Amino acid sequence: MDHAHLMQRCLQLARNGAGMVAPNPMVGAVLVQGDRILSEGWHRAHGSAHAEVNCLHAWGDQPIPADAILYVSLEPCSHTGLTPPCTEHLIARGVKTVAIGCTDPDPRVSGRGIARLREAGIAVITDVQRDECRWVNRRFITSIEQQRPYIILKWARSSDGFLDCHPRGTRGVQRISSFATDVLAHRWRSEEQAILVGSRTVLNDNPRLDVRHVAGRSPLRVILDRSGITPAASHVYDGSTPTLLITGKKRALPNVEQALIKDEIDPLDFLLAELQRRKVRSLLVEGGRELLGRFMEKDLWDEVREIVGEPLFLQGTPAPRHTRQPLRTLASGSDRIHLCTRTSAPEPAWPW
Repeated sequence: MDHAHLMQRCLQLARNGAGMVAPNPMVGAVLVQGDRILSEGWHRAHGSAHAEVNCLHAWGDQPIPADAILYVSLEPCSHTGLTPPCTEHLIARGVKTVAIGCTDPDPRVSGRGIARLREAGIAVITDVQRDECRWVNRRFITSIEQQRPYIILKWARSSDGFLDCHPRGTRGVQRISSFATDVLAHRWRSEEQAILVGSRTVLNDNPRLDVRHVAGRSPLRVILDRSGITPAASHVYDGSTPTLLITGKKRALPNVEQALIKDEIDPLDFLLAELQRRKVRSLLVEGGRELLGRFMEKDLWDEVREIVGEPLFLQGTPAPRHTRQPLRTLASGSDRIHLCTRTSAPEPAWPW
């Protein structure tokens, strides 16, 4: 039996839940007999049935063959949350063998699911393609293990190394990347739970920070504006997408949720704690040089995505400098995208 190949199929299915299942992990499941796939399933949306249940439901009410193996990319849950425990469903359906990609770090599970299956007489194979399975759920795992969201720093720079061109004539986004890359960047947004910019980016660019070029859910817009200098008429305050303002003084913004920060508190520590409290598993930082620089200074990042476009600006705001070598460099339209991770990532590290 090619366990690795079948677990790769689980991961393909799991990715179908990108942008839809958070704060839950993405999980795929495949029921196999010999060299034949009997049924498949994945976790489709937060609060809905888990991958294992969907997989067995797709097989129907007929008995599970005794020699069939259920492959699942993450340890089945053994607790009652928004849905019943998956372990009990597998036991009730008569599954005899389960192959698991990686254990679930959630303290409510964390080995208990495996123990419950074995206690019921089910043979359990563990750590099948473990690194790849952990990579697919790196957002969920980071949030559980490090008690903070998974942080992606993203910026676009001109070919000569500037974030924008000076002097600025009008308030608005200065285009650097090609349309093909813009579409990809909107896909990135759709895959994360929150997107962050600082006050200067709102002042200068007046961004929308939503998902428009692809089908998908817009992330929570988070604005770090401690001094309250961003105009109330800015796009980010239009109420079209949920928005959280981190500020030092409550403002008259009826469409915006606000979290008040005291002067002596570090804004990034406050921000990450607030997002963790809300079970926001991932954060895409699209801020300017100052905000991106603060994340780098505090060594708060997991991925860097740097877009290098064709324009030549000659003068402007210098782009951040990252000391690590890119793990990969991709071509996108007329642009290059440098991708860097804090730790090594399995190939292919990015499915897009």
